[in-house]
Amino acid sequence: MSTLSATNRSRQKVLGYPVDVVDQELALSVIESAWQNGKGLHIVTLNAEMVVAAQQDAELDRIIRHAHLIIPDGAGIVWAVRLAGQNIYRLPGIELAAAALERAGQSGRSVALIGGRDEIVSRLAHDLPMRYPGLKVSGYHHGYFTIDEAESIVDDLSRHNPELVLVALGVPKQEYFIDRFASQFPHAVIIGVGGSFDVWAGQVKRAPALMRRLHLEWLYRLATEPWRWRRIGAALPNFGFQVVGDLLKGANKKNNKKGKPDTQADSTPRNE
Repeated sequence: MSTLSATNRSRQKVLGYPVDVVDQELALSVIESAWQNGKGLHIVTLNAEMVVAAQQDAELDRIIRHAHLIIPDGAGIVWAVRLAGQNIYRLPGIELAAAALERAGQSGRSVALIGGRDEIVSRLAHDLPMRYPGLKVSGYHHGYFTIDEAESIVDDLSRHNPELVLVALGVPKQEYFIDRFASQFPHAVIIGVGGSFDVWAGQVKRAPALMRRLHLEWLYRLATEPWRWRRIGAALPNFGFQVVGDLLKGANKKNNKKGKPDTQADSTPRNE
């Protein structure tokens, strides 16, 4: 059984959306297996906001469900799975992407960077190989391009056959982009990394380590980037109420089944 197949067997559901119960080492094993076998791999970093958005967006819904690996990026996802009685730990996409860059460097693999401001992605193209010795940047492009320009940009980047493609266009734009162009990177691990480029370039700070351990990074982001309130402030309560509602429905169904008498005996012979 492949590493990915074994991972998919441990999948859980959050409001009907799949999420893989993986830690960083297991996720890296899946990534390295894809590299060794020359197979493409699309990784989605799932959080509560993305789930709520996908409920209203059929295209995003399809993309999430068809991803090869769906990691528990958000605290809300971890909370929902634990509430259902399953043990799971948060795996932030920014940390998995950084670990993938390190592993790519160790094996001399190449990365393509797509997204962010021109000065940011240019700086990373220069800095990342020094940060991760052995890493090769096969190409890069900023995220300010039109739909008409996207095809020629991808044509240029794909000619160099990168084995890791990081797309920092934000949700859901990066998911649309990956879905449209993944076939042109058939042997690459592709990850949508949101605002990670700004963090790696030192333009944006992550929450302090203690807040990250307590799963409060979302609160830090709201405090430091208040413009997010309009979007996240509505999505998180919506997500929470739905999760609790689903849990209560499940509990009611179990209670109803327990209260019904078993009117049909099981006559199937059993092997002792």
